[in-house]
Amino acid sequence: MASTSNPSTTSSTWNGLPLWPFAILERAPALAPKDLQQQINPGWTFGNLISVTEQNSSSPDTERDIVAAHSYGRQLGRVIDAVAALIDELPPARQQNPAFRKLAELQDQITRIKTRSAARRLDRIAADLEELRTTDHAEYQRVAGMLRVTLDQ
Repeated sequence: MASTSNPSTTSSTWNGLPLWPFAILERAPALAPKDLQQQINPGWTFGNLISVTEQNSSSPDTERDIVAAHSYGRQLGRVIDAVAALIDELPPARQQNPAFRKLAELQDQITRIKTRSAARRLDRIAADLEELRTTDHAEYQRVAGMLRVTLDQ
């Protein structure tokens, strides 16, 4: 016989729904620990964050200021470009060092990633322009005119 009003009865259904989930929920507090203290992801960073502290830098404030002005990627890119330029000045026989070849491969991979990223950004711009063209033609004309000037330079 099914109960129609109280889910805590011993019947197997309540208003046509099975009661076993209610039985689990009634016991859930007893299954949880009485005292739980746990740090969430201690020492982890999320995304492209780099944690600069006194433990890994003699001057974290200075390093944060430098990174705010020039990202690690920009710094490494300039170093890679400078080293590649120095390698190009070596005699061809000395340029065959495997470490130099690996650096050139890294530089090529970075260039391809930058190209793909730029293409994705431009695809988004094209989609935004199309949206603007259909929703605000005057603003589209203004932006399109600025882009034409830039593209013609």
